[in-house]
Amino acid sequence: KLEQADTVIAVGMENPNPIVHVPGSVLNVGAMEVSQMEDVLGVGKGEWSLYKHGMSPSIVSVIEAYYDELLRIADSIGIQLLTYKKEQFYHKHTIMHESFLAPFYEASPIMGIKGPLSVEDRYFTEDIPIGSVTAWRLAREFGVEVPVIESLIKLGSIICGRDFFEEGRTLEELGIADLGREELIKYLRG
Repeated sequence: KLEQADTVIAVGMENPNPIVHVPGSVLNVGAMEVSQMEDVLGVGKGEWSLYKHGMSPSIVSVIEAYYDELLRIADSIGIQLLTYKKEQFYHKHTIMHESFLAPFYEASPIMGIKGPLSVEDRYFTEDIPIGSVTAWRLAREFGVEVPVIESLIKLGSIICGRDFFEEGRTLEELGIADLGREELIKYLRG
């Protein structure tokens, strides 16, 4: 069932890929890289799966904190995002199941999705500069502190040897630079 979102910005901020992939990938990068060696940590070479091996309670607490920052950004703009109960974050499938009604049980094909297998994977090279940096720029524009998102962008930049703050999508590219809160809402809701 498709539901209309509040605005196109809400759709982007609700995209679970940056929310789940960025904290999960950045904070699991050591395990991911070690898994590329033969049968280390009980994970066969090339068999690393963020969903199967990387969704520990500590990682999920960062995912929840990331989403809490997105909610604060949305609130500062005056738009609505989906809300999740706390326990929805602390399940093996995290919020991905709620967003897509995907079958995240152990035998599910989704649990067999491999990767990311390197720092060149889209979980790093797309989700950070497109998803996270866009949220960070909106936060700065509307005076919201987002230490979790900012830290993950910084760590991802170091890990990947790139400046994702520099590479990331800008508000100018989105056509919303220098719009005040009311102007932005009027523009978004037409």
